[in-house]
Amino acid sequence: MQYKIFTIPIIGSEVETENLNKFLRANKVVKVDKELVTMGEQACWTFCVQYILPPLSTPIGEKKEKTDYKNLLDENQFKIFSLLRKCRKIIADEDAVPAFAVFIDSELAEMSKLKEINAKTISSINGIGTQRTEKYAQRLLSKINEESGKLDTKDS
Repeated sequence: MQYKIFTIPIIGSEVETENLNKFLRANKVVKVDKELVTMGEQACWTFCVQYILPPLSTPIGEKKEKTDYKNLLDENQFKIFSLLRKCRKIIADEDAVPAFAVFIDSELAEMSKLKEINAKTISSINGIGTQRTEKYAQRLLSKINEESGKLDTKDS
């Protein structure tokens, strides 16, 4: 787990605010704590951002082998996986974040194996915590319903 601290003055904070927003969009954020700090007549917001580093890249010259989910999932699971990826992309575009910040492919593959997809079963997948469940599960379920009425996505 990594931490980054941002200090944004109350007045004239456009550049610092944009830097914080760029960082949040570009990283897999776990938690953000904020606090208003006052020192005499000056005040600023401090943000402590807890985030996860992306996986280490493959050494130069070596190609990372991509997982072929079409071979790992059965035909029906792969159809669900493809639908989940499409819905994830829509959410990521709406939030202006990378798709992996919503859910990564391996998490979507695990979702596609579930008998019933709902907020409770999504949160049971290894790596998906309470915050991402609260932030994205209902939206993902809504997008699934919009894209296909074939899945049982009732929330329990």
